[in-house]
Amino acid sequence: MELIIVVLDGASHRFTVNPHDTVGSLKAVIQKKLGVLSHRQKLVFDNGHRTILNDDSKPISSYGLQSGSQLSLLVTEAPIQVFLKNEKGQMSTYEITPDETVSSFRNRVEHREKVPASQQQLIHQSRAMTDGKLSDYNVGNHSTIYMTLRLRGG
Repeated sequence: MELIIVVLDGASHRFTVNPHDTVGSLKAVIQKKLGVLSHRQKLVFDNGHRTILNDDSKPISSYGLQSGSQLSLLVTEAPIQVFLKNEKGQMSTYEITPDETVSSFRNRVEHREKVPASQQQLIHQSRAMTDGKLSDYNVGNHSTIYMTLRLRGG
């Protein structure tokens, strides 16, 4: 089947793919032809409602695409590395995007460090990180975020 990939500048590119190919393999073909790294690609199908092709392991056909379907190719920000330093002085490295929310980052920290999000106090440049995006706190490449634990009780 033939898919039409439209990039932000309005240019469109035609790709012939097998409906059983995965989203990941389509991204690899796009990377080869257009030079956009597959991990920076966000493919969106709009057929009355927006569908993001966000599972690279799924076949293209599982998203309801047919020959002639048009996909928008959005290029996402490259991830950056930040360091998380806990109260014991141990450092962990995380890949983030600046538009990631503090809440999302807390959940990732909880999963990896086994510290409940409700007990984490995240600090960057002497500012407590409570809500919003990481970029709101000037978190950039190789920034260090400090995590202390909130004491429970009254």
